[in-house]
Amino acid sequence: MKRFSVNGASTKVGIVGIIVAVVVLVVVGVALVYSVSEPEVTVFDSSVQIKAMYGLTIDFSDITDICLIESSMGGLDVGRRVNGADVFGVLQGHFKSDTLGETLLFVRLNSSPTIRVERGNGKDVYLSFSSGEKTMTLFNELTVAMDRGYVIDE
Repeated sequence: MKRFSVNGASTKVGIVGIIVAVVVLVVVGVALVYSVSEPEVTVFDSSVQIKAMYGLTIDFSDITDICLIESSMGGLDVGRRVNGADVFGVLQGHFKSDTLGETLLFVRLNSSPTIRVERGNGKDVYLSFSSGEKTMTLFNELTVAMDRGYVIDE
């Protein structure tokens, strides 16, 4: 009496299914980790580079104002996610709200302060790190770099 039979074709389909499931889980896991990791920000002589999901490089000549928002973004209406990530209180990507308009966010909702970079030819960019001290350090670097090379329009 045969209790079970292993068919070669069904075994191959099962292995392929397992491989596909593992690949999907790995891709989703990597995307999740990448979306919650803090951006890497580098200030150059004439620009600032944000390396993250939806990252970009902003020339200082495109910046019209840089300011520090003392409260966390959790108190502001960031609106809805257009194209980006909203994972565990970390917002990265393109958002749109009635109060802020279209924005590009790299923020921790419950962290303060937050840097707002207004651009003349693009969406305003908001940046914050889990450490308020790290955010303040970046803000100081940006303002020094802007003072060194470019004048912010008032």
